[in-house]
Amino acid sequence: MSFRDNFTGFWNVWKHDIITRDYALLDEIHPNRIRTAEQWFRREDQLGKDLGKGSLWERVQPENWRSDSPILKGSADARTGTL
Repeated sequence: MSFRDNFTGFWNVWKHDIITRDYALLDEIHPNRIRTAEQWFRREDQLGKDLGKGSLWERVQPENWRSDSPILKGSADARTGTL
């Protein structure tokens, strides 16, 4: 089986709704879960401010990138660095 065949089957399982998500069950198991990308961005922004790292926008600016606190992996290292 080729890599393409394998992943075509994988994606078709989701495309044709063979696998479904039970969001009511997820809410019951973890009622405070993050439901949207906006919630995640707002939470990360507030966490950074609370920790004194600044807002999410400030932390992703190139002049604020630090190796001890990665937010995004920069391509400047030709993908040779650690994640």
